[in-house]
Amino acid sequence: MPRVFFITGTSRGLGHALAQVLLDAGEYVVATARNPATLSFRGTTPANYLPLKLDVTSTPDIEVAFTSTLEKFKRIDVVINNAAFGLVGPLETLTDAQIRQQFDTNFFPVATITRKAMGVMRTQSPPGGVIMQVSSVGTLVGFPMLSAMCASKWAIEGFTEAVRQEMKPEWGIKLVSVKPDTLDTDAHTKSMVYGEVVVPQYAHMDGRAFVKSLMEMPAVDAAKAAKAMYALSKMEDPPMNAILGDNVRKIARDKMKRDEELLDRDDLVGLVKRND
Repeated sequence: MPRVFFITGTSRGLGHALAQVLLDAGEYVVATARNPATLSFRGTTPANYLPLKLDVTSTPDIEVAFTSTLEKFKRIDVVINNAAFGLVGPLETLTDAQIRQQFDTNFFPVATITRKAMGVMRTQSPPGGVIMQVSSVGTLVGFPMLSAMCASKWAIEGFTEAVRQEMKPEWGIKLVSVKPDTLDTDAHTKSMVYGEVVVPQYAHMDGRAFVKSLMEMPAVDAAKAAKAMYALSKMEDPPMNAILGDNVRKIARDKMKRDEELLDRDDLVGLVKRND
């Protein structure tokens, strides 16, 4: 029996690749986007595909999207929170409004959609499902000129780890944070916003040049990442953190090494002991 996948941000990049991989696999796909008229996939039929308008910053849009999905498919098996954008620039070049918008798009909708999905998955028959958050290597290390985006993704990480521990086993709900490698999509050009404040002292830090350098890095086929996420959705006991790609694995291992070295520093840790 096909499962029902609800995906945010399917107009481009990983979200688009996910929808296509799932359709090719014979699953049912709810593809959401701010303008669903622009969506185009192979192999869609009225039975297996539902394109929906969804501005993730709009709670009414989220409510309507869930209602429409349940009216058509009667259940939701997998939710993939993918919609996001990157705010680029040194902190002093970013406005308060831009930083708030970063969280309003990248974090708060994830919390709202996750909460909504949990209610559906807990009460449907049979109960259960998978909620995947598309996270970032930026939750392992902070990147200069991406401070706001890293912060929004770190928020998702802590949120997901905490909520995962609130689940009763009988609910059958699995939460997973996915950290994909750099992907060969146009997300680096289409999903980036730049700091609006001109600060001469940061003339040496060019946001657009930084993004261009990201585009020139070796990238992973987005379809491969999508297939890995599909495999992850079928695991009986998926990991809390899913590392997708050799580069992300190297960054994770380097971070673990640095953390181990920090824990061994008695000149810091030993300054405060419980029994002193």
